[in-house]
Amino acid sequence: MLDHYEPLWSEHFPNAFVKFKQLDFQNYDPFEYRFYGDDMDSLRTVAEEMVAVMRKNPNLMNVHMDWQNPRPIIDVELDPVATGQLGLTRTMTELQLALNTGTTKIGQVWEGDYEVPLMLKDIHKDNLNYDGVNDLYLSSLGASVPLRQVGEAHPIWTADKILHRGGERCVTVTCDLKRNVLPTPIHKELQDVANNKLHLPDGVRFEVGGEPEDDMENLIPLGEGLLIGIIIIFFFILFNFKNYKITLVCIAAILLCLPGSILGLALMNRAVGITAVMGFVTLMGMIMRNEILIFEHANGLVRAGWSVRDAAYDAGRRRMVPIFLTTATTAVGVVPMIVAATNLWMPVGVTIFAGGIGSLIMVVTVLPVVYWKLFDKRKKS
Repeated sequence: MLDHYEPLWSEHFPNAFVKFKQLDFQNYDPFEYRFYGDDMDSLRTVAEEMVAVMRKNPNLMNVHMDWQNPRPIIDVELDPVATGQLGLTRTMTELQLALNTGTTKIGQVWEGDYEVPLMLKDIHKDNLNYDGVNDLYLSSLGASVPLRQVGEAHPIWTADKILHRGGERCVTVTCDLKRNVLPTPIHKELQDVANNKLHLPDGVRFEVGGEPEDDMENLIPLGEGLLIGIIIIFFFILFNFKNYKITLVCIAAILLCLPGSILGLALMNRAVGITAVMGFVTLMGMIMRNEILIFEHANGLVRAGWSVRDAAYDAGRRRMVPIFLTTATTAVGVVPMIVAATNLWMPVGVTIFAGGIGSLIMVVTVLPVVYWKLFDKRKKS
């Protein structure tokens, strides 16, 4: 997250005077490409190169970087000998220039729950230029001297704002995606450009933000919650079947949704992101219900005297229709999500649709065979 704007009287302009700026956190952008470094010229150069590459892509619009166009400010250079003789320090000079050139807050009043600041402003100095700054008087040790006697004010050009992340200077290049355009291939293309085609000066490093970074940040807590849920489900199934082997098979069978889901996402050119994981969570519940139906039916037949092989075959055949109906209705229900082709809903719909169809085939074919082999060996022993 962003930390702060850098005051423009930094080490590059040690004696320049400008106001501090307060930063509001920016909103999340799906495309963010960040460049970190200490040298402002190098950061701006590589960021402008990235902007030029992105503007050539017809699927992107509103390409820009968060360092705005340069603007002029007044840089004040102090004579260390003259200021030392008068006892003037940088801090004293900055404060006096602030009072003479800016708007100073001297207090506040309250109107209900709202604070209204009281500002001190010299209206006669609204159009003050750098020559006028040189004529401003500075006071120290009972003496007042114009600035031009202890230093010089002159105009320079600098960035309108300098942003930081984690204490480092950072330029972020962002853009918007045109409607009905898939972001995943564009993400891959731009990352390849940034990693292999841009010339990164010494001291400048590159980082991908936006949607990929947001997905990674959310996947970790989601994975932790998913693991806790699987542990709870494990004990529920163990309590029902009272058999560790069949319980472990039920938990492992959750992975049957992966082949179809990954194939569907690959065909639709979508990445496995946070929204796709939401679809996996939905499929987990569907698969768990289907395998419980099969194993419960097979256990009932075995208790009735059927052989394990016949019970497993009949369970797959009998439960195929209800499993097909529930899976098919769920898959058809997410078709509008796929047709909408939005970045949020399409990966969820593709995961549920393709993973549901794939798991349907695998559940009714693989699980009966697993049940037969697992319990037939136990019976022979």
